[in-house]
Amino acid sequence: MPQGRGWFREFILLACLMAFFGDDKLFGQAPSRDAQIQAVSKLDFPDQKGWLGADDAYSIPLGQGRSLWLFGDTFIGPMASSPRTASSSFIRNSIGITTCTAGKCAIEYYWAHMNTAKPDSMFSIPGLDWFWPMDGFVYNGTLYIAFMQMHAAGTGAMGFAFSGTQIAVIPNYTAPPDQWSVSYQKLNTGGNAVPGVSIVVNHGKQGNPDPENPQGSSYAYFFTLVQGDTPSAQHLSLLRLPLKQLHAATRPGRSTWEYLRSNSAWGRWPANDTALPDDHAVVLKPGATEMSVRYHDSTKQWIAVYPSASLKHAESAISTSMTHGWSQATMLISYPEVQPSHQNYTPNVFCYAAKEHVEFETEGQLVFTYACNSMKENELFEKTELYHPVVVTMPLPKM
Repeated sequence: MPQGRGWFREFILLACLMAFFGDDKLFGQAPSRDAQIQAVSKLDFPDQKGWLGADDAYSIPLGQGRSLWLFGDTFIGPMASSPRTASSSFIRNSIGITTCTAGKCAIEYYWAHMNTAKPDSMFSIPGLDWFWPMDGFVYNGTLYIAFMQMHAAGTGAMGFAFSGTQIAVIPNYTAPPDQWSVSYQKLNTGGNAVPGVSIVVNHGKQGNPDPENPQGSSYAYFFTLVQGDTPSAQHLSLLRLPLKQLHAATRPGRSTWEYLRSNSAWGRWPANDTALPDDHAVVLKPGATEMSVRYHDSTKQWIAVYPSASLKHAESAISTSMTHGWSQATMLISYPEVQPSHQNYTPNVFCYAAKEHVEFETEGQLVFTYACNSMKENELFEKTELYHPVVVTMPLPKM
């Protein structure tokens, strides 16, 4: 695939998942592949005003029926009615804001330099590095969004590497996006530990993500991808930062961050370390660069949603605790697009980026999205329904 067209993150996912977890049997019990799939009619991601498709699709509730959607690599057309073609522009990230009233949702997309000949990513920094979005949250009137910071390294489809992780701070997020004041704090350097794959703030039993600690609600919890020395060592661990220190999150150089130890105690992450100490806890395995961990008060359970190793179906794991006791993964759905009977099927299609969106759920319901891509670039121009978030609703899984 042509370097620079934006398939790098999908290959991170492929490398992260398939290098070791290539056999679906490693994921534990798989339920029937006849799981019911039903599109959420009130939520859609149509091409409009030049936005021609993207992946990733984290969502952050903003209140008053509004949600912010974070998209990864995005196709942009020169005109509002332009189709997706090989000449379409390609940016590293874009956003959408849905407004839902009376059971109906409408979305508006945004990126930098809209309606110009040189569209650009919504979030960027000077230089050649680029941002791919991870999770985010709103706290005390400020929006926070975590990003993988990437750079080109070598050639070919795997010609990339982690520069680090940053978090965007947006105090005026209620203003129109083209008026946002955005600053960044570096969370880590390199790719040994990537905090922000999923972030938990003020969720859990009585708003406390870690109720074994009476002060647990005073922290932001960052699910952190740990790559390790070998692919088989990859997993998710947990970091936490006091909410009162969100304005001073920059690392290396600060010792306010703590990591979850294998004995379930929290320890200080040394200020200048870029890797987690050897005694950190393995909270979830496998580790993925795109997934979600969300709490459901109706069942008093946490649910992790993520793609399978084969990239043919979405998985979930469940626990009564955010920090430990996660079940083996079970299958949520088999992606229709990877089935020969589907109109968009080819042997090159794969699906990924499964993650949950609790603000669109009713009680007893699970709503999540995934995206599908192709190993052949031309198929994204021939089958333009690919490379859009696909919305699924199904009964909420339980332990």
